[in-house]
Amino acid sequence: MRVKSAFAGSFVSLLVRSGVAVVLLAVFFIASSFTEHANRDLRAKEVNLLIRQTGHRLLLQAGDSTSRVLPVTEIKDGTFLLRFENEFVFDHDSLMALSQRLLPKKQFPSGYTVTVHDCKRGSIVYGFQISNTSPDILACKGRSQSPGCYTIEFAFPDFYENLKQQKADIDQPVEPVNADTQDVNQKNIKSKVPAFDYSLSSVAYAFIIVLLGIALVIGRPGRFLKPLSGKNQNQAVVKESDPELAALGKFLFNVKGQHLILESEVVSLTDKECKVLELLHRNFGELIPRETLMQEVWINEGVFTGRSLDVFVSKLRKKLSHDPGLRITNVHGKGYKLEMP
Repeated sequence: MRVKSAFAGSFVSLLVRSGVAVVLLAVFFIASSFTEHANRDLRAKEVNLLIRQTGHRLLLQAGDSTSRVLPVTEIKDGTFLLRFENEFVFDHDSLMALSQRLLPKKQFPSGYTVTVHDCKRGSIVYGFQISNTSPDILACKGRSQSPGCYTIEFAFPDFYENLKQQKADIDQPVEPVNADTQDVNQKNIKSKVPAFDYSLSSVAYAFIIVLLGIALVIGRPGRFLKPLSGKNQNQAVVKESDPELAALGKFLFNVKGQHLILESEVVSLTDKECKVLELLHRNFGELIPRETLMQEVWINEGVFTGRSLDVFVSKLRKKLSHDPGLRITNVHGKGYKLEMP
């Protein structure tokens, strides 16, 4: 009887340890799968928001601040479709500049392709390619697209494969380095990989493996299985556009820095010129009365004249002349408005 009892006890103990091992392994693989899907979803949402921001700014440049940017859809892995509620007009260089600003190619190792489609015919009316391995294909620079119904497709080759490669690079062991180099490498790693991926998944996997070892060796894992608590802190860094830079035709407008950027050229603005242009840009396509402009710009000064306003507008027109599609229109006796005809 004692032999049978001992055998039964050993058998039950073996079953308990095996069951715990199976459960912990299942938890391990489920956690791994959950983290991978969470990373994919987060990556897709980040790019989705940046593409919507691109569509929003295109409509503002066209003078449209009321119609909707329709939901961005991922029509297949790594390919996103941007649609609009109404017809609109856009400038080729503006779309190119917005894409390069909001979707910098250093974040996409395989680059990406942007194509504009006629939503009625389905034909491609404009496009360009941003690449890290070969020269960029930037066709039809300096042209404007006539008003029409358009959809814009953003295609990122190896979109999710690049995400897996980034995770694999972090999991690889690194050789000892001096303190200065180590600080630089840590900064580079943090800038490329979301903190959520590294901290939560790695610590969870290590903890599960430790529990599995304890359960198999001691055979009494129950007392070690305590409820886990912790904060699910999603610290992923979304690379948003610099709020100090606003798209203005072919230019990027830095209000705080008081200058315009056109490719590699910087056009400086005086304090008054910057204030006038900021008001016009904020009310793009709308007529601003002369009195409003003078009161807003010269509010703290005792004496000002309409002639002063005309002088500053003339200087601004000269500085904006590098973009022929962007102009400040004078409505005689009423005021000015900034528009793209």
